[in-house]
Amino acid sequence: MLYTTLKDTDLTISKLVLGTWAIGGGNWGPYDETGAVGALEAALAEGMNTIDTAPAYGGGHAEELIGRVIKGKRDQVVIATKCGLDIENGYRRDLTQPAVEKELEASLRRLGTNYVDLYQIHWPDPETPLEYTFEALLKFREQGKIRYIGVSNFSADDLREALAFGPVASLQPPYSLLDRGVERELQPLCAQRGVAMIPYGSLGAGMLTGKYSEPPQFKKDDARSFFYAFFQKKYWPGVSTLVEGVKRIAGERGARPGHVAIAWLLGREGVAGTIVGARGPEQVRDNLGGVELALTAGETAELDRLSAAVYGTE
Repeated sequence: MLYTTLKDTDLTISKLVLGTWAIGGGNWGPYDETGAVGALEAALAEGMNTIDTAPAYGGGHAEELIGRVIKGKRDQVVIATKCGLDIENGYRRDLTQPAVEKELEASLRRLGTNYVDLYQIHWPDPETPLEYTFEALLKFREQGKIRYIGVSNFSADDLREALAFGPVASLQPPYSLLDRGVERELQPLCAQRGVAMIPYGSLGAGMLTGKYSEPPQFKKDDARSFFYAFFQKKYWPGVSTLVEGVKRIAGERGARPGHVAIAWLLGREGVAGTIVGARGPEQVRDNLGGVELALTAGETAELDRLSAAVYGTE
């Protein structure tokens, strides 16, 4: 495993970060808790020292599983969790100080720890001034309950505003060969201000592993049916062409398609590490090949070209 230390921090994260939305047990189809626990154990065994989670993942269940697995080895793990979604009231965005404090205390209890390494605002709350939220976050940092502050799903304007009120160690945006919107404004801003990017969605919710030969259909409560635009049938021609290109490069390199997608993302400017979900230990171990693969300039250029054409921009 490779690691990187976030700028102006002593926080060293693994290049592959285990994402736990799917293993929380909601919004991702069939659920296997034994596999979920196995994924967490395998990630730590393989040197993935960083786990990303949120109260919203299975209504807190993902955090509970993490707490169970890290018991006795808390100092070996970097935990990144989030705040700002009221899971008791339909996942309403709420960054008021009382709400954030309540969320943090609940997360600490579920995780079985007295501090969080990276505490991230999950989504912006347009009804609550960021300055007000940062007052609480900075207080929690002074109390030792959180070590560093991060943000997720922020626009460039949101991030600029946040940086006016306190240090932001990281941004967690959607970023992959299937979603490159971050490159327009956020990537240059992060580079300028020293904010590390730790993207999610590097495998396109499984699309970039090459597992789908036709547009997949999901149940309405499955996140893939509403969260990712590239699963829509109208984009299938461009998506499938990209995936075929990923598969071709993987075949030429003796790798898997997912390795190519991960390697492409880890090679982008400002990406400190990337979040990759897994339902079981086998998927965790399979994803490791993405860290070891170094793409050539020609391969990267070809992937850039195919990616740019997915939504008809070329």
